Amino acid sequence: GVPGINRNPSVGAIVGNMSFGDIGQLLGVTLASGIFGFWAGKPMRRPNGYLCASLGFLAGALVAYENSTARLMGYRPNAGECSRYGLTFPTKDEIPSRNWGITNDSWFRKA
Repeated sequence: GVPGINRNPSVGAIVGNMSFGDIGQLLGVTLASGIFGFWAGKPMRRPNGYLCASLGFLAGALVAYENSTARLMGYRPNAGECSRYGLTFPTKDEIPSRNWGITNDSWFRKA
């Protein structure tokens, strides 16, 4: 159980919560896709590189958006976000063993 910070985040909150890792992943997927498109598109290398880079940017943006949303909603570890918003991130000793792996964390949320 990870504390949820915002169970219904807006688009602005999700984009504002993106970490450097999310942005790096987005840029890395874009770059790798563009290089692959240029390498694989022999007769028309540059247009294929641009097309693949665009598709890679879209895929990277969707993954970064999903990761940021999952951290805000408490479905992924979010210790950094908890400290930023003043919530305590529970240790495994503080969570009863019957609740390990359960995503319903309303029993210890500060909402």
